[in-house]
Amino acid sequence: SAGADGELEDSGENIVVGGANRWTYDSFVNWEFFPEGWIDQPQGPILVYFKETQTPEGEWEVGPGQSANSAEALAKGAVRGQVHFFPALCDTKQLREEFTRRGCAKL
Repeated sequence: SAGADGELEDSGENIVVGGANRWTYDSFVNWEFFPEGWIDQPQGPILVYFKETQTPEGEWEVGPGQSANSAEALAKGAVRGQVHFFPALCDTKQLREEFTRRGCAKL
């Protein structure tokens, strides 16, 4: 929820691993939009993905993290972290600009 000044005050509880839905940009180890390449198409992407290292490491294998942090994924260049997906119900081009402007790592 937003406060009087418009800044985010409460992001709500993460339904998968618990805790606040807030991550520092420097904890991002990768991000992407899916399907890949759709961000520059008229229909836009369907999902936004990011992986971060701020969530406690014991939670990184929950859900899609098991596959995303597997030996096979790491051998292909993946970086360990907690995986997140959310529907692309936003201006994804602006989000891409913000990820880049804020220095979010991208493989």
